[in-house]
Amino acid sequence: MTTSAAAPPAVRSPIPLRERRYDWFFILVFTMFIGSSFTGDIVNMVGHPDPNSNFFLARVVYHVYADGTDPLLIANPRFLQVGASVSALVFGTFYVLLVYAFIRGREWIRKPSFIYTGMVVQTTFIVVMVGFAGDARLFEAVCNTAYDYTFTNTPKALAYNLPYIIVPILLTARMWRPHPFTRLRPAQN
Repeated sequence: MTTSAAAPPAVRSPIPLRERRYDWFFILVFTMFIGSSFTGDIVNMVGHPDPNSNFFLARVVYHVYADGTDPLLIANPRFLQVGASVSALVFGTFYVLLVYAFIRGREWIRKPSFIYTGMVVQTTFIVVMVGFAGDARLFEAVCNTAYDYTFTNTPKALAYNLPYIIVPILLTARMWRPHPFTRLRPAQN
């Protein structure tokens, strides 16, 4: 009776970044998101956009984006401060991890990316809906204010906010496979 040797099991090997050319999109966008979290969101975490602030970034956010576009960001109600704090501290740190994981092809980022997508899409959706609804009765009751939060420059506001809905959804599509950064290769004897 003869026995044949079983084929060695296949092992997973990293796919080099040069072969994952679409991943450069995520690296670039998440690098920009790092800048947004650690600059713009810090402003609303510790204060609000203000042209007369002693805080340089508060003046920058006011002049570059908020003035003439987003009165909600200038008013900075408590729910927005909380959202900006999460974005600055949690998402900002996660963007650093995402960039690292995409560059190095680390698959441990896959499951946390699904959680991130749910969180950031929901948060951004709320901000965008407030920008469209303005001073709706719900916001008057919840925020105790009659201030009109409606976007004053909707195209600009959407240009700044929609990437935080679209890119996470694309990230989920990219991470959908169980092994987004590796492929099977036969084991060597």
